[in-house]
Amino acid sequence: MPSSQSKRVPTSDRLRRLAEADAPPGREGTLRRLVEKDLHASMGKVRVSPLGSVYAERQSGRGVRVLVSAHLDEVGFVISHIDRQGFAWLHPAGEVNAEACSGAAIRFPDGLQATLGVVSRPAWHGEGPPRLLADFGAGSLDHRLRTGSMGVFATPFEVDGKTLRGKALDGRVGVALALHAAGLSQRAGNTLVLAMTALGQVGHRAARAAAFDLEPEAAITLGVLPTDGKRSPGCTAVRPGKGPVILIRSRVFVADAWLVEALMHTAVRARLAYQVAVAEENPTGAAAIQATQEGVPTATILVAGTGVGTPRQSVESHDLAVAAELLVRLLERPLMPPK
Repeated sequence: MPSSQSKRVPTSDRLRRLAEADAPPGREGTLRRLVEKDLHASMGKVRVSPLGSVYAERQSGRGVRVLVSAHLDEVGFVISHIDRQGFAWLHPAGEVNAEACSGAAIRFPDGLQATLGVVSRPAWHGEGPPRLLADFGAGSLDHRLRTGSMGVFATPFEVDGKTLRGKALDGRVGVALALHAAGLSQRAGNTLVLAMTALGQVGHRAARAAAFDLEPEAAITLGVLPTDGKRSPGCTAVRPGKGPVILIRSRVFVADAWLVEALMHTAVRARLAYQVAVAEENPTGAAAIQATQEGVPTATILVAGTGVGTPRQSVESHDLAVAAELLVRLLERPLMPPK
């Protein structure tokens, strides 16, 4: 039976609102204002960090001080120079699957639209990543564009049955789940501190800064685990539609044992489907948070997704709803770290 506190699951409308806001790294203002408005309604105590992250806090006399963290930003395309033919050459801010992006629509400030081009390096240049450019069409290059202008994918959000598709879901799913956690009642079992961090696509520096600033006793990071349905050597095959993923190990991260046990116990008790995984990467700021102060016990909840690094990402609404339920149920009971 769903928790009485978690009936308001993250809806497709909320995710649509978040996904369609443009927020490349270091330029998260549009999305940040949406998040601030939502948090002021549910948490009250909200502030913005010097790096542009959004923090919110609600005290509880029980449990521990739990940080729930997700990142605001999405992959950006930074103009490095504009050539004589009027093509704007781009440098990606974040991981891009270039081969799957040729011909995608991208959007720059003030609604300027372009087509993304992908140019493979000639064999005589040796190996290297493809080069990216923005084609604004003949004679339409705008004088407002200059070196340093930053664009994003311009993919609209859509709902196809139980599948949600759009741009930037690798970050926005975590934000939607964190905002859902902010809607917990005042009787929550732990002091809840939220960090919607900037610069997640370029190293999670702001997640580290948040952990220093907010001084949590435990942390849960949220995001999307990329999957194509195949199992990489040494990693776990996860499947969209089979429940959220509790990440145990990645290349530079090992989840804290008691938090993992708490998540699993919570899921079993509530009869929630979940997956346990080992992956090459943890796409959240978990490793940065875990290594701050004297060390912060950290675990990660992910939603399996496809198309990460491309203009058209997808997640399953079932996984989003169950992840929300799992997070709520974990937080509504006091967490008790081992002594």
